[in-house]
Amino acid sequence: MTDDLMKSSGSGDAGNSTHADEQRLYPKVRFRGFDEPWKKVKLGRNVKRIRRKNKNLETNIPLTISAQFGLVDQRDFFGRVVASENLANYILLKRGEFAYNKSYSKEAPYGSIKRLEKYNEGALSTLYIAFTPENINSDFLKAFFDTTKWYSHIVQVSTEGARNHGLLNISPQDFFEMSITIPKSDEQNNISRIYNLMNSLLSLQQRKLELENKLKKQIAFYLYSFTLTPNFKHIEVKNKKLGDIVNISNGIMGDSQKKSGNFKLTRIETISNGKIDLSRTGYIDQVSDEKKFLEVGDILYSNINSLTHIGKNAIVKEKHLPLVHGINLFRLHITNNQITPNYLHGLLNLPKYKWWVKSHANPAVNQASINKTELSSLVIKYPDLDIQNQINNINYSFAQYWDIQYSKKESLCQLKQFLLQNLFI
Repeated sequence: MTDDLMKSSGSGDAGNSTHADEQRLYPKVRFRGFDEPWKKVKLGRNVKRIRRKNKNLETNIPLTISAQFGLVDQRDFFGRVVASENLANYILLKRGEFAYNKSYSKEAPYGSIKRLEKYNEGALSTLYIAFTPENINSDFLKAFFDTTKWYSHIVQVSTEGARNHGLLNISPQDFFEMSITIPKSDEQNNISRIYNLMNSLLSLQQRKLELENKLKKQIAFYLYSFTLTPNFKHIEVKNKKLGDIVNISNGIMGDSQKKSGNFKLTRIETISNGKIDLSRTGYIDQVSDEKKFLEVGDILYSNINSLTHIGKNAIVKEKHLPLVHGINLFRLHITNNQITPNYLHGLLNLPKYKWWVKSHANPAVNQASINKTELSSLVIKYPDLDIQNQINNINYSFAQYWDIQYSKKESLCQLKQFLLQNLFI
C-alpha cells in the first residue's frame, strides 16, 4: 500500500495555486488517484455528543484514559478505583465511542482523545467529553486524534491561565467547534487502512520483543546456573562478596539538568534499556576528585530511585567525553581480574540478585536506597574466565539480535509518526 503513496504539496490544478488557503486543503502526502481538495468542517457536525448515563449500572468498569494505552480499567491501570463508589451518574460509554480527557501531562500536553476498544462498555466521569462518529470513518477519526493537528484548537480555547488542578478549562461547546479538514470517504478509508496496518505491525513487533525478552531471561537463568550445555558441568564456582571484587564509590552532586559544561554528568535516566544513554546526561564544570570519572569497564549502578528501578545498571563500553557519575549512582570498579565486566553486569541483572538488593534496601515513602556496606555484602558466584567468556559471547549474540529487533520497532514508530503528520491536514 505504501507504493501508492506520493508526495503532495497540492494536487492537480489547485496544487499550483498561490493562495495559501487553497494550499492548506491538501495534505503533504496522499494516495495516488486522489487530487480533490479536502474540506474544512466542524467536529460537532460529524460526531454526536454522548450524554447517556450508567443509571441502571449496565457496567461496573470504571474507565480512565491513558495517553499510551487508551481507555482502560482504573483497577488495572492504577491498581485501585479512583472513581466514585456509585457509577450510576457516570457516562455509559460503549465500544467504538470516543472520549476526551482534559487532564494534561508531559506526554499529552492538551489532553487525550481515545476510542473505547478493550471492553464492550465502561463508566466514565462526566469531566470527560464523550462522542460517537457520524458521517465520518471511525478509524480515520481515531488516527486524526493520534496526531497533533488538533492541538491548535485547544490552544485557542484553553489558555495556560485557564488551567486548574491539572485539567484544561474547555467547554463541550468549544470542543465541538473544533475545525477539522477531511477528504471524501474513499480517501478516509485508505488512510484508515494504512493506519491500522502500521498499528498491527507495531503490535506484532512489540509482541516479538516481549517474547524475546522472556527467552533471553530464561536462557540467562540456565547460563548462570551452568546447566545449559554439558560443557558447563562439573565446573568450579567461586563465592565472593561483591565488596571483595569491586570498589564501590558514590557519585557527586551537580545540576543533572544542566545543558552544557566541561564534563558529562550521569543521572538515573542515563541508564536506559541496560545501556548508558549519553543523550540523557547533565553537565558539570569542575570535578575535584579524578576518581569520580568513569572508566571503560566500570558499571554504573542505581542505588536509589524506587523499588522498581533500584539495581538497574549499565557498563561503560567506550571512552567518551570525560564522564562523571552523579548522585544516586554507584560506580562499581572491578579490582579482581578473575571476573569480567560483562559477566558481572549479566549477573547483577538476574532476578535473584535484584530481589536480594530490593530486600536489603532501606524503604522510604517515595523511594528506596541501598548503602555501600549492604551492597558490598552481596555474595555472588562466578566460574573461571573461560566459562565467563563463553557466557559473555552467548549474551552478546542475544544482545545484538535484540538491538536489531528494537531498531525495527523504532523505525516503525518513526514511519507511523511521519505518516500521521503528513497524511492529515
